Amino acid sequence: MTDKSQSSGPALPSLAATFAVQTVAAMAMFSVSVVAPVAAMDIGVDATMIGTFTGIAYASGLGIGLLTGALADRFGAIRISQMTMGFALLGCLLLTLSTPVAAFASAVALGFCYGPVNPASTHILARVTPERSRPLYFSIKQTGMPAGAALAGLLLPLIVVAYDWRIAMVVTGLATAVVAILIQPLRKPLDAIRRPNQAIRFGNFLRPLTLVWQTPMLRSLGLMGFFYSGIQVSIMTFYVVYLTAGLSLSYSEDQMGFGVLGLSLSLPTVGFLYAVLQISAVFGRLFWGAMGDRLVSARYLLVGIGLGTACFSILAGLLSAGSSVYAMAFVSFLIGVTSSGWNGLFFSELVKYAPKDRTGDAAAGLQFATLLGVAVLPAWFGFLVAATGSYFVAFATAGAAVGIGAIQFGWSLRR
Repeated sequence: MTDKSQSSGPALPSLAATFAVQTVAAMAMFSVSVVAPVAAMDIGVDATMIGTFTGIAYASGLGIGLLTGALADRFGAIRISQMTMGFALLGCLLLTLSTPVAAFASAVALGFCYGPVNPASTHILARVTPERSRPLYFSIKQTGMPAGAALAGLLLPLIVVAYDWRIAMVVTGLATAVVAILIQPLRKPLDAIRRPNQAIRFGNFLRPLTLVWQTPMLRSLGLMGFFYSGIQVSIMTFYVVYLTAGLSLSYSEDQMGFGVLGLSLSLPTVGFLYAVLQISAVFGRLFWGAMGDRLVSARYLLVGIGLGTACFSILAGLLSAGSSVYAMAFVSFLIGVTSSGWNGLFFSELVKYAPKDRTGDAAAGLQFATLLGVAVLPAWFGFLVAATGSYFVAFATAGAAVGIGAIQFGWSLRR
């Protein structure tokens, strides 16, 4: 294959297709969180089991994601994208059966949907976008994640209230089926160059990890992605809890340190600040993508974004209940635009460092690193809060972790 060709397919239709796939895949993943409060009662489990559901989904996604490069070589990346939509439909429908076993199977199916999405879309865009435009194209594609989450959050509650949570899941599944049909015209031009006879073996699981480990720049990028993704999800996961249950962090001469005083903000204020965080995440991906497309090299932007995230994480940990809403909104904007703005640049950079014909494997290996960060670091963040009683300690440590990821990647650029 010629992964790094700049004219082997239609760039704009490919961008639209990968964005659509990313959006509905994210919508399917987040749909379960949206319906969980009402669905859990019918399934016969506690709503807090959504954490277990998400863990199962990501775990299954980790495994299948490692095979995406080999699968795309054999079947074509568009066909793999269509398969992910099929798994999304299956996962949504399985959940409507309302049994614990069906919920487990639903989590696995949704993981099989989400795991291959980024490697397959990277495989596609790497072949059809000019190198200079990759940061912008990949950043636009990556906005599908918050866009899908927003769609799930805005539309599905209305369907649940008007009809039933099962109808909401069916509608989500049908949306993925529609996308699978709509991208079919791209199958011929984009999947024309493939290896139909390539065998899929157990060794294919290790191939992406071996590639990343043996390629110094990919290894450095993977370590950076581990910290960036894990801290991004940590912030997104704990921000509302931080604002409602433990925002007030003050210095006490008696305690000689920062401690959670337990003073909560009102829910309308928290909702506003969380909306600022999410909107700034979308803005950040587009802004940094445009910057990387025209003004500054994406690799240096990635370092700057990491250092910015480190600083603003500490700043977020220093907020107090006495801070003005405007100050809180400004900090929320800064941390959102940095901590969630790196994704598109990350995937555009891996194309530069991946060996010819191995873009899919590189994307799969690096996605494993980022998902591993998602699996490990939010739990570590929560442990720090529980162990120290301080959100400041957790945010400051998160900032240090992101800073380490940024500095080691910046150092690797000197080679």
